Amino acid sequence: MASALIVSTAEYVSKFSAMLTEVGFADVYQAHSGVEARHLIGERQYALMIINAPLVDEFGYDLAIYAVENTTMSVLMLARGDVCEAVENKVEDYGVVVMSKPVTREGLFKTLKALYANHNRINSIVLSNRILQDKIEELKLVDRAKCLLISREGMSEEQAHKYIEKAAMDMRVSKKQIAEKIISIKQYD
Repeated sequence: MASALIVSTAEYVSKFSAMLTEVGFADVYQAHSGVEARHLIGERQYALMIINAPLVDEFGYDLAIYAVENTTMSVLMLARGDVCEAVENKVEDYGVVVMSKPVTREGLFKTLKALYANHNRINSIVLSNRILQDKIEELKLVDRAKCLLISREGMSEEQAHKYIEKAAMDMRVSKKQIAEKIISIKQYD
């Protein structure tokens, strides 16, 4: 389930928490400063961070940029109307969403729903990427094992391929596991 981090003074946290839960965020955490937020970001993953600027130790745009550069979370900054445009100019190239305070409940709710949907989309992309990376790693290991079988056992590429596939089926393990075993045995023959 998705988690959110609210970086704000205590008076706003309960207002944001209720709305985040309503949108679909399972866990809501809070930080009162940029330093505390960076510490929490290092401890766990969040889908969304809301920064109610200014913070007690910094304005908040450095924290927003830090978050998007080092995580996959979405960031929403709330800034006073008189400085909102300047904040947008600093963070818009990083994909940070900026809203002018005071915000309406409806406007904030719609923005949070959009950011939640964005998080789900990003998560599916990250998962697909991880699956592809694992597949590429498996192909590399299998190719390396085939090369060892060709060079050390005199097999053809087709024979090495069939050998690995048959061993994986016979032992009911993945081709990657067979390849790792071949590499560990044949590498030092």
